[in-house]
Amino acid sequence: LPPPPLLLPLFARMELSCGVGGRTSQTAAAATALPPSAPPPGPALLMDGDSPREEDYESLPSGASLSTHMTAGAVAGILEHTVMYPVDSVKTRMQSLQPDPKAQYNSVLEALKKIIRTEGFWRPLRGINVTVLGAGPAHALYFACYEKMKRTLSDIIHDGGNSHLANGIAGSMATLLHDAVMNPAEGNTVGYG
Repeated sequence: LPPPPLLLPLFARMELSCGVGGRTSQTAAAATALPPSAPPPGPALLMDGDSPREEDYESLPSGASLSTHMTAGAVAGILEHTVMYPVDSVKTRMQSLQPDPKAQYNSVLEALKKIIRTEGFWRPLRGINVTVLGAGPAHALYFACYEKMKRTLSDIIHDGGNSHLANGIAGSMATLLHDAVMNPAEGNTVGYG
């Protein structure tokens, strides 16, 4: 079933910008009928054997500043720890050596429900403020250190190209820096689970 004529230019633009799907005569005609103010189609998806000149969709642009990497890292770290904190609280309680006799759980979901029902909605989030305060700086430093060291070491080891050794060393150093900041913050929340 073809798309309605009113939406045909939109579908043609989506097909061109995604670089997916074959071009039929109908979509080819729609592509040529795009208004002149339409933005040019974006880059196509890279497949094996395609040119590696395109930016990787998971990375920031190559000219991104250090502060951009730090901001991206801080936001990613805070979101990750905020989403996983209730699960981590339940895991810590389930691993406790001397659990409360009422704390016999069969699954993480059951434990989370029981904790919320008996101790209140906010109990699994108790102590999250300390974790968030540590996660922002720790992940900001991780992203910044990794990107800076990766570029610097790649220039030295592989003359600006992608070096697995440079990536590994950069990741190891960034992890050490991250853990130096994050472990004290996580240690402060152990008693809150």
